[in-house]
Amino acid sequence: MKILAALAAAFIMSSAAASAQTQTSISKIAFGPANTLFAADWRTGRIYAYTLGPATSAASRPFNLLDLQVPLAKAVGTERFRVDDLAMRPGTNEAYIALDAGRRNEPAIVRVTPAGTVTKLDLARTHSTSVALEKTGGGVTFWDKVPERAYTVTDMKWHKGRLYVAGLANQSFSSTLRILSYPFASQTIASVEMYHTVHNQWETRAPIRAMTFANVGGVDTLLAGYLCSPLVSIPVASLVDGAHVKAKTLAELGVAGIPQSMIVYDQPDMQSGKSYPFVLITERYRPSVAIPLSGIEKENAGAGITAPPSMTAPPGANLGAIVEDFDGALRIDNQDATFFVALRRNLDTGAPELVSYDKRASFRLSDADVSEYDFPAYKYNADYQQKYILPMQNMLKKEEGYRDLVVAPKAP
Repeated sequence: MKILAALAAAFIMSSAAASAQTQTSISKIAFGPANTLFAADWRTGRIYAYTLGPATSAASRPFNLLDLQVPLAKAVGTERFRVDDLAMRPGTNEAYIALDAGRRNEPAIVRVTPAGTVTKLDLARTHSTSVALEKTGGGVTFWDKVPERAYTVTDMKWHKGRLYVAGLANQSFSSTLRILSYPFASQTIASVEMYHTVHNQWETRAPIRAMTFANVGGVDTLLAGYLCSPLVSIPVASLVDGAHVKAKTLAELGVAGIPQSMIVYDQPDMQSGKSYPFVLITERYRPSVAIPLSGIEKENAGAGITAPPSMTAPPGANLGAIVEDFDGALRIDNQDATFFVALRRNLDTGAPELVSYDKRASFRLSDADVSEYDFPAYKYNADYQQKYILPMQNMLKKEEGYRDLVVAPKAP
């Protein structure tokens, strides 16, 4: 047994050798400990860990970059690129964007600052280690164009000292969660089954599309979203090597949606001054929703959903879900305690934008068209307008770069 263990360890370490491989594709990125940036290579079925140089901590500063097309094209050397993922470097004002660039879809990662500086990382010259994922698939092509391997890694999160990797594997139950230690030394694989609320069946093939972690009723819990769009919970303790886990379905978030980002954050209440834990889920083809953790805890305490819910009820109504205004968002992350950062497309021009949203409002005032407040003759006379509306609007105008439009409050 000792010989077998030694051989297994040698195999894992050899697959995690420094600079032994070159990244050939990119699907997801995530920050880990000590300036480590993880990047998934779906073509080769590997996870890379890049060691970045130290970053300087800085006071919170919002992003207001309303046309990234030219800066991104200049950084990657081509106007043809596709955005894959976004990750905020913790404790800094640096956002990292993963892209496929050019006709050959070369992987690229760029660093963006609120000042608009866009810098491409030299992946070949950045110190890295990598590890091969076990049991990767690859035999199927979806819709005559998308290889199965493209879903090897559909989301990736660092949590309590381990890297959790969702995606597909080459096994009878394809939907898989891999858990990697770092530095790379061990790999746990568990398959996941969930009840799909719209399809009215238990499913083992469809992969998790977005996930996050939360303390749900005192239990460390993975929350995951799927295509078309069930939200499920999985106790982290159940994810042991070789396990086949049945997730608990908590809600249906809307037909045809594809979860893109899922994050936990504290939602401030501007009137009471208190904050409450929420889960934010952005989706492609569906509105974003913010769900109070209290609603998730209440539903999770029950048996879960095992029959189709009413299709006339608003998505996530049983959890107290709130529709949020993140139109055009491709990816979103926690920037810090004050802001979200969102990589989005302008709905009129299609231009990529990198912008911050104040969590106290969860919308950008400058996205609005024309309202009563925008006319020069308007006066904030009523007590409600002076106490609540004017302070909020002035706060957002300053954050979004429109200090010249700030209106002085009425003298007492």
